[in-house]
Amino acid sequence: MMKQTTSSNSNNNNNNNNKDLNELNQLKSKYYESELEKDGLNTLVESLKTKIRTLQQQIFSQESSVQLNQDLESQKEILLEKVNNYKKRINDSDLQLNIIKKELSTLREENNDYIKKHNELQQENKIILQKELRQCNEQSTSIEDNINEIKSSFEKLDADYRVLQCKNSELELEIENLQCEVKRLREKCVLQYHEIDESNKLNDKLKGDINDLHHLFIEQERFLKKKNQQENGMHQASCNVCTKRIVGVRYKCGHCDNFDICSNCETSNHDRNHVFIKIKRQIINDRFVNNALLPEFQFIEQNEQDIDHKVICSVCHKKIRGVRYKCGHCAKFEMCVNCEAYPFNLHDQTHVFIKIRRPVQIDSNENLLPSEFRPIVNKPSII
Repeated sequence: MMKQTTSSNSNNNNNNNNKDLNELNQLKSKYYESELEKDGLNTLVESLKTKIRTLQQQIFSQESSVQLNQDLESQKEILLEKVNNYKKRINDSDLQLNIIKKELSTLREENNDYIKKHNELQQENKIILQKELRQCNEQSTSIEDNINEIKSSFEKLDADYRVLQCKNSELELEIENLQCEVKRLREKCVLQYHEIDESNKLNDKLKGDINDLHHLFIEQERFLKKKNQQENGMHQASCNVCTKRIVGVRYKCGHCDNFDICSNCETSNHDRNHVFIKIKRQIINDRFVNNALLPEFQFIEQNEQDIDHKVICSVCHKKIRGVRYKCGHCAKFEMCVNCEAYPFNLHDQTHVFIKIRRPVQIDSNENLLPSEFRPIVNKPSII
C-alpha cells in the first residue's frame, strides 16, 4: 500500500511539472509572437512617418509657390507706383527747367546792366584818382619842405645834445662827490648807532633797577598792610548777623544805634534807606557806638542795573557808577569802587569812608562824621 501511494504521488508530481512546462512554452510562444507583432508595428510606424514627411514637404513647396506669386504681384504694384512717381518727378523737373531758363534770362539782363554801371564807375574812379594824384604831388612837395626843416632842427638838437653831454660829465663828478659824502655820513651813522645801542643798554639796566625798586616798594607796602591788619584788624564790636567778633572790615550803620556787620554778612538784608560806614581799622574813641552818626538822606530813584551818582571820582576823575565812597571827614572827596580797592593809600588813613549804593542828595558842605570818629593808625616801620 505504501508503494502504491508513493507511486501515485510521484505521478501526480510529474503531471504537475509537465503542465507547468507546457504553460511556459505557451507563454514563450506568445511572447515571441508579441515581439514579432511589435517589430511589425514599428516598421509600419516608420513607414507612416516617412510618408508624413513627404506630404509635409509637398505642402510646404505648394505654400512657398503661392507666397512667391503673392510677392511678385506686390513687387509689381510697387514698381508701378515707382514708375508713376518718376513720371511725376520728370514733369516737375521740366517745369523747374523752364523756371530756371526764365531766371537765367533775367540774370543776363541784370548782368548787362551791372557791366554798364561798372564801366561808368571805372571812369568816375579814374577822374577821382587823377585828382588824388595831383593832391599827393602837392603834399609830397610840402613833405620835402618839412623834411628840410626837420634836418635843420635835428642839427640844432645835435648841438644841444653835445652841450648836455658836457653838463652830464659835470653832474657825474658831483655824484661822485655826493657818494663820498654819503659814505662819510654812513660811517657817522654807524658810530651814532653804536652810541645809541650803549645808551639803550644803560636804559635797560636802569629799567631793571627801577623794577627791582618797585618790587621792593610793593613788598614793603604789603608788609605794612599785613602788619596794620594784624595790629588793627580786631574791632571792639560783634556782628549783629552772625554774632562773631568783627575782624578786618567793619560796617557800621550810620542811621541805627549800635548796629554793626562784618564783611561776610555785608550783603545781608537791612533797611535799604540806611547807609553803612566802612571802617578798616579800630576806632580811637568808641563813645559813638550807641549813636546814629549820619543824618537822614534823600535818595534819588534810578535803575539799579545802571546807577549814576552824578559825582566825579577825586582820584581817577571819572563818573562814579555803582557804589560811591564818600569821605566822612572831607566835604568834597569822593572815590569810585576801583580807586577805593587800590592797595595803596590814596587818601588820609585817619579818614573813614561812607559806602553809598543808591544815588543820594547831599547838599551840606560840612563833614558828615565827627572829627573824633577816627581809626588808630600806627607809624610804618622801615624794613
